[in-house]
Amino acid sequence: MTERRLEDKQFDLVIEELRRIADDLGKIQRRLEVLESLGPALLELARLSRALESLAYAALGREGPTVRRGRRA
Repeated sequence: MTERRLEDKQFDLVIEELRRIADDLGKIQRRLEVLESLGPALLELARLSRALESLAYAALGREGPTVRRGRRA
């Protein structure tokens, strides 16, 4: 009977550890989803920055510096 209780306790400990691991994996997954969404947002911010720069030069009535920028998909 004592051996059975020991096995039950060990099983409960393993289950509890697996639950903690599952919670940690859930947190990691949520963080990864946030990080994956940053790439497109950063590209859009770069486009907006260039557009604002062009508008600022247009408002000043002069052309901005000519800079070749590589196109990104």
